[in-house]
Amino acid sequence: MRITGTEPVAGGYGVLVDLDRCIGCRACQVACKEWNGRPAREVSFSDALAGRLTADNWKVVRFVDVGRPVPVPLQCMHCIDPPCVPACPVAAIEISDEGAVVVRQGDCLGFGNCAAACPYDVPQRAGDGTYAKCTFCVDRIQAGLEPACVEVCPTDVFRFGPLDEVRRVAEGEVARGRQVYGVGLDGYVGGGTRWIYMASKWRAEALRQAFPRVPRKRLGLHLALFMFLKRRLRLISLVSVVHRHVRRLTRTAPIYTASNRR
Repeated sequence: MRITGTEPVAGGYGVLVDLDRCIGCRACQVACKEWNGRPAREVSFSDALAGRLTADNWKVVRFVDVGRPVPVPLQCMHCIDPPCVPACPVAAIEISDEGAVVVRQGDCLGFGNCAAACPYDVPQRAGDGTYAKCTFCVDRIQAGLEPACVEVCPTDVFRFGPLDEVRRVAEGEVARGRQVYGVGLDGYVGGGTRWIYMASKWRAEALRQAFPRVPRKRLGLHLALFMFLKRRLRLISLVSVVHRHVRRLTRTAPIYTASNRR
């Protein structure tokens, strides 16, 4: 039973990313910015190729050099048991029933524990000191829509659906000899991620360069102990949630929904 909104979700949704289909057009990146109302900024050619996640760039396309450039779309991986969630001391990060890992920026105090715990370096500090990242377009999913980046892709790179179905397809691709990333991972992320990548032939090397083979972060003793206790003692998570609601008594924290996403 989920009480605090910080417990991992059984089921939910996932996305299968087929790198063999990606042409690097960045339509997904633009759609993400448009839907979430994130500002655009001018970048250099080298920065554009590097594809760095920022507090305003929740979806990027990174070109990985494997002898020739391979475009790799990147965003929050939405881990099955996301380490950023127990790392947050004020329960500002929640897991929706759909499996989306969402930062409530109105509750974030900018400690940065989420960034320290994330093996994919996803949460990024915004100008106001809070942290921001991809929300899996949870507002769209709850409205019966696909994430914005999935819907706009012209070459059908992304396959969105129930996580169990996405995993079955990925396992079938492994049997066909394709390289897959996002299943059978370290327990630090719950054994897998909701964004699962696959590639064949020479593009498979891009997966090995883009993602850590063992997604795990070296943590300080205090943070490691805090996360260990929160994952195993629900009472501590409940205390964090109660603290968050007490803080809300003096103000109204923004809730991330379709009506106020901008």
